[in-house]
Amino acid sequence: MFPVPLLADTYWPETEHIIRIVAAVVLGGLIGLERELRDKPAGFRTILLICVGACVFTMISALVGGPDSQHTRIAAQIVTGIGFLGAGAILRDRASIVGLTTAATIWSAAAVGMAAGFGQIGLAALGAVVILVVLFLFDFVEDWIGDLRDTQEYRIVAENKDDTLDRVRAMITDAGLSARKHTSFEEGDSVVLYVVVMGSKSNHDRFRQKLIRSKDYTLREARLG
Repeated sequence: MFPVPLLADTYWPETEHIIRIVAAVVLGGLIGLERELRDKPAGFRTILLICVGACVFTMISALVGGPDSQHTRIAAQIVTGIGFLGAGAILRDRASIVGLTTAATIWSAAAVGMAAGFGQIGLAALGAVVILVVLFLFDFVEDWIGDLRDTQEYRIVAENKDDTLDRVRAMITDAGLSARKHTSFEEGDSVVLYVVVMGSKSNHDRFRQKLIRSKDYTLREARLG
């Protein structure tokens, strides 16, 4: 028969463990709240659970592994596991890829949880603050860059001539834009062009107005690429 350990020695966590988990709950909750306010797929509960889970796994790793370097093995696998979880948040939407920020947030929240699990509460708090600063305050920088490098997909119908594509490209260049890729197919006596164009939003507006006012082209659709 194996000796049965006392309940108090087996199941009740130390005060330090409680503090680490509470820190992971608070910091993960703050990061998750930002995602929830922006209505992202990985919201409040998801980010909070990732942070707490990473914290608990890290503490288990330290408790089971003991004082030698072996206690880092479980913690090291958190990085790999979170990488797979974050990859599931990345999706391709036509000409762009969405979910990269959410995936990076998942990865960063796990890092905060690991820091809390190792007892580095100050480091975890600093990491959470930096994450929130990037997500909240740097948003306007991303919008500014997006205004300069906005990608749009246009569906243009024109008379099927040999120089139709060249003339459309010339209009794109004159508007201060650049064509990234294009496809075309014939539709009766007309040709339908799908053109992915990059440039500032103001230049997109100028190009769109030219198409609308032109008698030679019909703009069927213009959407974010």
